Amino acid sequence: MRKKQITYIVTILLTAICMLTVSCGKDPVFEQGDYIYEYNDFTKVDNINGIVIHWADDMDISDEQKDVVRNIVANLVRVEGGAFQMGAQSGLPQGNNFDPEAHDDESPVHEVIMKDFYIGKFEVTQREWRTIMGYDLDWSEQYGKGDDFPAYNISRTAALQFLEKLSAMTRLPFRLPTEAQWEFAARGGSYSQHYRFSGSNQVDEVAWHYGNSDGVLHPVGGKFSNELGLHDMSGNLWEWCRDSYGPYSAIPQTDPVTESGSLFVLRGGAWTYLPAYCRVSCRDQYDCGAASIAVGFRVAMGRLP
Repeated sequence: MRKKQITYIVTILLTAICMLTVSCGKDPVFEQGDYIYEYNDFTKVDNINGIVIHWADDMDISDEQKDVVRNIVANLVRVEGGAFQMGAQSGLPQGNNFDPEAHDDESPVHEVIMKDFYIGKFEVTQREWRTIMGYDLDWSEQYGKGDDFPAYNISRTAALQFLEKLSAMTRLPFRLPTEAQWEFAARGGSYSQHYRFSGSNQVDEVAWHYGNSDGVLHPVGGKFSNELGLHDMSGNLWEWCRDSYGPYSAIPQTDPVTESGSLFVLRGGAWTYLPAYCRVSCRDQYDCGAASIAVGFRVAMGRLP
């Protein structure tokens, strides 16, 4: 746990809390665990994965919702910042990020400097969506249905509603990953081995795609992870990013993000697409209000203070 978090969290054993509250003339009824001191009193919080969940006291949050949220937070992977070459090009075999299957919109290859951030180990599942939002979407056995299957038929607008509700429940800044964050994480961050797909040069090791999916989605985490322990960043579902779709700039950038227009970036390929679309640099676009059996998302969160 980082120093700034330690200054915010007051971790007190039951006996110590009782002594303190007795001296203040308060009723010493506390469970063992983590507390923060606010509004002249102690508030119970959950400290998971080094991240403090401060449950909203103005929302009716069920025990099942809390269990799901705790699992989401436990599966957040912290990605240490660094610099990387974003994109790919097919014109210069000796150049940066050469890929003979690179599309025009993956160029120019350009340097991006990233700050630390968190990203989900898995795509958001159907159980997570149902539990947080309170309803199912148009999921069927024909394409893949079950608690551990990724949630699909998700528009970007709906994904943002999920993240807004998750943030309100926890007082944590959940959001979609930026396109740069997504690619940096898919490449393995600072541990990157420079694979074409997320975690391997052999697509079948890490991705469900048109050639091996048997025409259906698969539960999350069924393939090998990448260097950061992230699953399904190649294949299974295209994933929404925070950014609007547009051309790259050759100018070096730091944590770039653009949110304007109606077309937004999708990344990762899907079970209905050919392997070439599962490459870590491959991009697609979709209207923010549209939904598809091939599109889902994963959560991200910026660096905490």
